[in-house]
Amino acid sequence: MRRIIRAFLAYLRAHIGVMLHYRGEILLWSMWGIINPAVLYAMWSSAAAGSDKGTIAGLDARGIAAYYFGIMIVGHLPASWDVHQMGYNIRSGNLSPLLLRPLLPLWKSLSENVAYKVTTLVFVVPMWGLFAWLVQPRFEAAAWQLGLGLVALALAAALNFILSYTVSLVAFWATKLDAMGEIYFGLGMFVGGRLAPLDALPAPLLMVAKVLPFRWIFAFPTELLMGKTPGMTEALTGITIQLIWIGSVVVLFRFLWEIGRASCRERV
Repeated sequence: MRRIIRAFLAYLRAHIGVMLHYRGEILLWSMWGIINPAVLYAMWSSAAAGSDKGTIAGLDARGIAAYYFGIMIVGHLPASWDVHQMGYNIRSGNLSPLLLRPLLPLWKSLSENVAYKVTTLVFVVPMWGLFAWLVQPRFEAAAWQLGLGLVALALAAALNFILSYTVSLVAFWATKLDAMGEIYFGLGMFVGGRLAPLDALPAPLLMVAKVLPFRWIFAFPTELLMGKTPGMTEALTGITIQLIWIGSVVVLFRFLWEIGRASCRERV
């Protein structure tokens, strides 16, 4: 484990240096995580203002502001893109030399992921502050909800990374993953709570959201941090479900990784 930590920190320093050479590009990447929730906030707050009760999914304008402010943060910190990148790495041969190293290529991808999030904080934190100042979100979270919300956010980041990486292993058997990446992103938007609060979804989509992991990556941490999760039992149940998903996906990753490598050796 000590060897893994040292290697990961070395990877992380190198990738932070690389990110700092592309400041304009990472600024553009960061803007998507701000613009998309801001547009959705404007859309849903207008819909709430035009409704009879002045609410959408039980949220008024300031509640919707709190939700999409949370989505800005939760959408940024668990972000992962391996489901888009792995196909290119395999086709281009970039993965091959990584297989000769004593560490799984997953650790290099994780260090890139963390480096991006660290370097983009200098851009996104002021934007988050400006958005909060403009829309005046209302948070009703107690101290225990904030504490558990931070735990849920960390678990959401771990779950999204390992899930994205595991789905990306389909690239061992498929020539391109573009469609798979778009499906993965779309599921996160529609049934993860990024497009709309889950309570606003039609019943069939809500049923799908309840059985897929995306709710626990985006909607659950957001609702917990804003104080929408009412009880300690419900919050701890959600965190337990996150842990179960993480454990299950790790097992699936190990299985797919081994048979994927074996299939590559057979083709060679």
